[in-house]
Amino acid sequence: MTTSTHSALLLLLVVAGVAACDRPGSPTSPTPTVPQPVGTIAPPVNGELVSGTVSDSALRRLAGATVEILNGPQAGSSTTTDASGHFSLFASVDDATRFRASKEGHVTADAPVLPNCDRCNPKRWVHFFLNVLEPSVALTGDYTLTFIADSACTNLPQEVRTRRYEATVSPGDLNWPGFPAQAGTSFKVTPVGSAFPAGLNYFWLNAAGSFIAVVLGDHTDPGVTERVAPDTYVAFHGPTTITVESPVSSISTPFVGWIDYCVNPTMGDRYDCTPGPAVTRIRCDSARHQLTLTRR
Repeated sequence: MTTSTHSALLLLLVVAGVAACDRPGSPTSPTPTVPQPVGTIAPPVNGELVSGTVSDSALRRLAGATVEILNGPQAGSSTTTDASGHFSLFASVDDATRFRASKEGHVTADAPVLPNCDRCNPKRWVHFFLNVLEPSVALTGDYTLTFIADSACTNLPQEVRTRRYEATVSPGDLNWPGFPAQAGTSFKVTPVGSAFPAGLNYFWLNAAGSFIAVVLGDHTDPGVTERVAPDTYVAFHGPTTITVESPVSSISTPFVGWIDYCVNPTMGDRYDCTPGPAVTRIRCDSARHQLTLTRR
């Protein structure tokens, strides 16, 4: 694994581990985490701390991006992102305040400051996802989706160690603050069939040119959950990244995460395999599970 791939994978692990969903039953629409601001900045009179992040459309954080305030008392003030793609500045802002982020080799983007968040520190945030100049690879189509468990996962029943599904890949909008609508860089992967619980049967591919981030689940739900028998489920969770060649005929990559075998008579719209008197869970965590999408 290269250094850049390793760094991107670490970012995906952070995003997947702390993300929140945009609607009930959605396993794969997380919201970026709220990290603590870095360093100490002297506040101006009547200002408040505003922090944020700048990433590309494949969720890789961008260092050295310029962030500028476009309107309000501090219009024209700017700062740059640190090595982890974060920025912080003091400003007098309201819900109408807009910011702009730019970086060489990327498409400049504007974004509003997010509404005041009482539980957040600081309470005001701005997030950007910048497209790269290179067009995204074409991913839309019909595929065969295959999951193969690490061979060391002998605790899992044999019948769930390899699962194959017909799946569709279609353009979609990743519903994260700052992610542009109709950007053409996010693709929704949906297994086809009636054995998938509602809301637990899709995940995302996010592309920046030929680089793809796979977001297979969030901190609550896996990305794919199949009902393999009454009250019995197999679930797959874990992020990964891969660089592909165009035209894309196959995407095959290991992922760091877990595969669950779960028996739960009261499974709802959200994935719940919390151990209990009527619940059985067998989980295998590994960095050597395999995910493959092959065009049909």
